[in-house]
Amino acid sequence: MGDNIINFYAGQPPLNRVAFQRHSSELMNRNLHDPTTKFLVFKSGNPLMKKGQVGQVLYLSKEDIGDRLGKEFGAAPPDSPPDAKKIYEGSRLPQTLAALVFLGIDDRQSPTNNSSSQVEHHNPKGTAYFAIDAGSEEWDLEKLNAEFGEARASGSAMTPWDAAVFAQGRALIDWNVRNKFCPACGSNTYSLWAGWKRNCISSVEPVPGKEPCFSTKGLHNFAYPRTDPVIIMGILDSTGEKMLLGRQKSWPKGMYSCLAGFIEPGETFEDATRREVLEEAGIEVGPVRYSSSQPWPYPSNLMVGCFGRAEDGQTIRLDLDNELEDAQWFPRSTIQSVIASPTGSTFTKKDYKQLDDKSTSASDAETSAALAPSEKKSEELKPKQGELGLSRVPPGTAIAGQLIRQWAEGGLDLVSKL
Repeated sequence: MGDNIINFYAGQPPLNRVAFQRHSSELMNRNLHDPTTKFLVFKSGNPLMKKGQVGQVLYLSKEDIGDRLGKEFGAAPPDSPPDAKKIYEGSRLPQTLAALVFLGIDDRQSPTNNSSSQVEHHNPKGTAYFAIDAGSEEWDLEKLNAEFGEARASGSAMTPWDAAVFAQGRALIDWNVRNKFCPACGSNTYSLWAGWKRNCISSVEPVPGKEPCFSTKGLHNFAYPRTDPVIIMGILDSTGEKMLLGRQKSWPKGMYSCLAGFIEPGETFEDATRREVLEEAGIEVGPVRYSSSQPWPYPSNLMVGCFGRAEDGQTIRLDLDNELEDAQWFPRSTIQSVIASPTGSTFTKKDYKQLDDKSTSASDAETSAALAPSEKKSEELKPKQGELGLSRVPPGTAIAGQLIRQWAEGGLDLVSKL
C-alpha cells in the first residue's frame, strides 16, 4: 500500500548523498572550492530566500559566502597512525567554525543505469550542495536581495525538489548546532565527515594530566545525527466511511488533523498506532497498515503514516493524556467539502507560527493539558460533539493531509485491506 508514494520533503529524486565520500577531506574540499557549488544558508533554522518571493530558495556560491566558510575540511597530521586518522576525517577545526554540512551531488543529468559503461558510481558528476549556519554574524541581505524566511511557511511553498534539499540541510544544521558539547564529559565537540559526525574535542586536543574522555573509546565513540520517528494515524471506523480527527486548543481556528505521537523504544509502527489512539482518544484499534513516510525537518523527524480500523461500539474520551481539546468521527462527505474549499488547507505565516511556536507552553491550552484528569472539570473530559467547527485540515505538504486525502478521495480500498 505504501509503494511509490513520495511525500513532500522527500527527494524527487533526491540528491546523491555519496555517503562513502564524506570521510575524504580531499573530495570534500574539491566540492567546497568548485565555483558551481551551491550553499543553502540557515539562520536559527530559517532558510535564506529571494526577497519577496515566497518559496524561492536563494542558493549562494562560494564567492558569495566569502571568508565565512573559515578553514577547509581538515585531515590528520602527516605520519599519523591509521587509528588517529579516523578522528580527522572530513573534520572542521577549530570547533568554533560555523556548522557546515555536505548534502550531496545533484546528478540528475548523469546516466544512472548500472549497465551503462559511462557511470562512475564512486565519483558522480553534477553540482555539489552544502548547508551552512549563518550564526550570529550580520549578513548583507540588501546586497544579496535576500531575506531569511520563516522555516515552515517557506518550506511548504518550495518546489518539491528544493524542499527536499531544505529538509536535509535544516535537520543536519540543527543537529550540529544543538550538539556542541560531549554528553559524556561536557567538553566541546567538533565536526567530522563533512558535518555527518561529531566527536569529543579531547580526541584531538587531550588535556595534560587528565584521563581521555571514555566516549573516545569503544563502539559508540562518535555521535551521529538523530531522527525521531513519529506515527501519524488515519483511523477509520468499521465501515470505512468515517475518520477520527482531533485538534489541540493552540491550533488555528477550525483545524483538525490525524492523531499523532512519538514512537517509543520497543514499539513497532502498529504498536505505537494502537497505544497513541487509545491514550489520546480512548479508542481501541484493531488492524493497522503502513501507508508511507515523510521526513519532517522541524527539527528532525520521520513521520510514519499508517491507517487503522477502530473496533465497534466505543466512546471517545479525552481524559487519558489530556493532549486534545476535541476529537470527532467525521464522515467522508464532510472532509471532502473541507478539502474542496479554497480555504480548507490555507495557512498564513501567522498560522504556521502558531503551530510551531513553543512559547504557547504558558498558554491556557498547555496549562489545561498539564492537569491530571482528576483536576479537570467533567465537561473538559468530553468531546465537544460538534461545538467546534471543522473548517481546515493539513495541506498536502504534510503526510497527515495526504492520509486524509487518500481516504476522502476513495483512491484506496482501505477497509478491505485492514
